[in-house]
This record gives sequence, C-alpha cells and structure tokens, in this order.
Amino acid sequence: SMEHAVMEQAFKINFQVGIPNRIELDKPSILPSITRFMALSLKYNELLDDGYSIRDMAEFEGVDESYILRIVKMVYLSPRIQETILLLPRTSKYHTYISARELLKLVEIVGFEKQERVFGGIRK
Repeated sequence: SMEHAVMEQAFKINFQVGIPNRIELDKPSILPSITRFMALSLKYNELLDDGYSIRDMAEFEGVDESYILRIVKMVYLSPRIQETILLLPRTSKYHTYISARELLKLVEIVGFEKQERVFGGIRK
C-alpha cells in the first residue's frame, strides 16, 4: 500500500533497526546499542508527529507496542544525556556503556538533574 511505502521510506535510516538481542556482539566496531535506540527514538517520535500510531510502527517493525513505547519514551531523557548517547563513538568493547535496560529505567526518573546524577553514577 501507499501508506506502507511511505513508512518504508521513513525507516530507511543508516543503522540496523532491530531488537537488542539480535545485535551481534562479536562484531568489531559496533555502534553502542543505546546510541541506536536513541536515534530510533527520535525517528519514532518524528513518525508520531507525522500521524503514525504506536500500533502502525509496531506492526511495521514486527514487535509489540510496549517495545516501541519504551523506545519512544527515551525522548524524556535529559537533553544532555541524549546528546552524550548520540555522540558515543563506535567501539569494539560492547560493555563500555550502560545497557539499554538501565537507560530505560532512567526515563522513569523525574527531573533532568536527578537523571544526570544517576547516569553519571552508572556510566562505566
């Protein structure tokens, strides 16, 4: 359908879209998964602004709505944290940064300063 084609276009971004456990950890020089999630969050939020629903995106990605919602909510992280994440360098060491799960917990913290304190504390 036309709708599908438009969405296809919207998702053609320069990184792999996928569920975290599909990331091949043995690949040298991978972009940290949290960087990809952050970029994905911005993309999903753009699509929401364009009138797509969480359900549309979930169907398109073949995942459940709660998964999309968790990623969408990453835009509620402090701008400073978002910037730090988006600018992380490619790395051969997968465990250099906090996990996506830890990051999603940060979203629940109200207040940017508090988020930043916690983020500072768990960054390895």
